[in-house]
Amino acid sequence: MAGQPGEKVSGEKKKRIIAPIRQVVQLGALGLTGQWLWIGSLRCPYGIPFMSCTHCPMRVCPGRWLQPWVIGFIGLSSALAGRVFCGWACPMGAIQDLLARVPKLRALSRPRFGRWDRWLKGLKYIVLVLTVWGFYALNKRFSVPVRAHGDWSLDAIRVAWLTSDVYSHIRVIVLVSGVVLALALTRIWCRYLCPLGALLSLGNKISLWHLHRDMDKCSGCGKYPRECRTYTTPGTSDCVICGDCIEGCPRHAISFGLRWRRNKERSGGEVAISEQKT
Repeated sequence: MAGQPGEKVSGEKKKRIIAPIRQVVQLGALGLTGQWLWIGSLRCPYGIPFMSCTHCPMRVCPGRWLQPWVIGFIGLSSALAGRVFCGWACPMGAIQDLLARVPKLRALSRPRFGRWDRWLKGLKYIVLVLTVWGFYALNKRFSVPVRAHGDWSLDAIRVAWLTSDVYSHIRVIVLVSGVVLALALTRIWCRYLCPLGALLSLGNKISLWHLHRDMDKCSGCGKYPRECRTYTTPGTSDCVICGDCIEGCPRHAISFGLRWRRNKERSGGEVAISEQKT
């Protein structure tokens, strides 16, 4: 359905407020949980970090008191709005968004995805299964924590790599690879590898609120997923509910509301807009 001539112009001039608010929330969440991410990734004495924090012997790790609150927040936010935690409060997501500001090659700034993309998306579900298995198989007892000069010391990377603990080696590889790959493809960790993202993607299917796409207004231009930070169609399982598409859609066809609202809208799907479109 064709829109009015003034719709696109007004959409471009409209001041965006969601992105600045989200960035402030992300920085606040990173400040609160960033130290836990750093210590857990490199110095955790358990094979699978971030999962046995309440029993951890490392008193310097804030995960000892943060974990119950974060689990509660993730559960509640997922039930209400799906993967909103990934888009607004995840420290790894915030780091990737900061790395996204680093200039990229033109071919990487707007990548094209082929059939292999669907297969790679399935990796995060495999990682989720391995994480759950690892928790029950490896976290029954802890090893010696990795020592460092300070809570934020970069020396923790070197020490973790030099230990005889193979799990520390794996965590160093995952952390460094995640950062390096995020410089090439924005939110690559969220898209292909994050086990928590795989679990929370189920919330996008059943949450109370979600993204709606009004098909009477949508022109199928492909701007989203083309300009999406996770390169996905709004409202699908990989959508992190960042809100960019709500204000970025030139025809105002995307909104956030109750899932069971009925006014000629339907949830975003990959039928009308393909991720192949550029």
